[in-house]
Amino acid sequence: MPRDYTPLVINPGLASSLHLVQRGQLEPEEACARLGRLLQAALELEFSTVPPYLSAAFSLGGDNRQVYQLILRVAKEEMLHMTVVANLMNAIGIAPDIYQAIPAYPFDLKVIEPPLHLELESFSIEQVERLFMQIETPEDPVNFPTAFADEEEPVETIGQFYEKIIKILANDTIPGLFDNAARNAYKQISVDPNFVAFAYKNDSDHHTYPLAPEFDFVIRDKETAIRHLEWIVAEGEGSAPYNPLSPEDIPGHFYRFESIIKGRYLVRDGSTELGYRYAGASLPFDETKVHLFVPNAKAADFAHEPSVKRQMDRFNSRYSEMVDKLAFAFNCPRPAVEANAKAAYIASIGDMRSMVSAASNIIGAADRKGVTAGIPFEYVPSAPPAAS
Repeated sequence: MPRDYTPLVINPGLASSLHLVQRGQLEPEEACARLGRLLQAALELEFSTVPPYLSAAFSLGGDNRQVYQLILRVAKEEMLHMTVVANLMNAIGIAPDIYQAIPAYPFDLKVIEPPLHLELESFSIEQVERLFMQIETPEDPVNFPTAFADEEEPVETIGQFYEKIIKILANDTIPGLFDNAARNAYKQISVDPNFVAFAYKNDSDHHTYPLAPEFDFVIRDKETAIRHLEWIVAEGEGSAPYNPLSPEDIPGHFYRFESIIKGRYLVRDGSTELGYRYAGASLPFDETKVHLFVPNAKAADFAHEPSVKRQMDRFNSRYSEMVDKLAFAFNCPRPAVEANAKAAYIASIGDMRSMVSAASNIIGAADRKGVTAGIPFEYVPSAPPAAS
């Protein structure tokens, strides 16, 4: 029997604040400040999902490459969601606080009510069903077949949360919200994602499914803000209950994760009543090729295994460098160092890529010692990139 997924809802305090802003009951300065706090909560929401997704992906070996690629792309897209939110905050004159958004696992995501408990674990089908699909649950999940047989209440799903922010922008609820967007453009990061090709429509498919050119992540005005926020919503759940594909013509995250369970990607199929079914490229999963991790492993816990601890410390260093570079990139102090900030963002992407080999080094060191380790994702404060 299909699992009954209930969409996650944001906490009542955020929901009430969202409604106050939407109803125009606040002075513009206070409304902008509250919108900034709401967007900071969205930043935390997007950030907190990335390490659990990456931890699961890093545990996959052997013939699990297709599942690995699926999860890795979702994690990259969550990082792009972070970029949209941070750029929007800068466009309206609110500094994004990357450090405040850093999760420490196990982590209770209090943006959600009740708080969502997040852990760093190795991959399992149970984890996909219990956590990943729960995180990405749309308002009205649809049970598509396989190839083989608006109340104004202060309760909002994640999708509705973003949609209400979109309405605030579309209706000019806060006058002059983007008046300084051009002046603050040096604080924003333009991105041209380089996605890896993967088999989606069938096993012979070899396409990257890139973003459309109008998605460069720079927020210039309300139109570009709305376009990018609508992309975030579509990425999570598809553009509508009976149109589960994202703008890149691949499934939204919920249906992408469900594709793992079904063993095939969700694709268009005009022969079915709902127009889609799980009949695309295959997603084979071999549970014997999953590296078992200690949940929420900490480097300090492996002091008795110096070679393992050394690799975990190196991973934490890469992760921490990525965070520091993102914090600098999204908080460029002045136009004269804009190039430095943009270089820091590019370098942060390199750090994220290098975490793949750093995670493999942890696994290798643990295997040689005959112990079970894990991927720590511990932020270690260090000196941020120089501004000059």
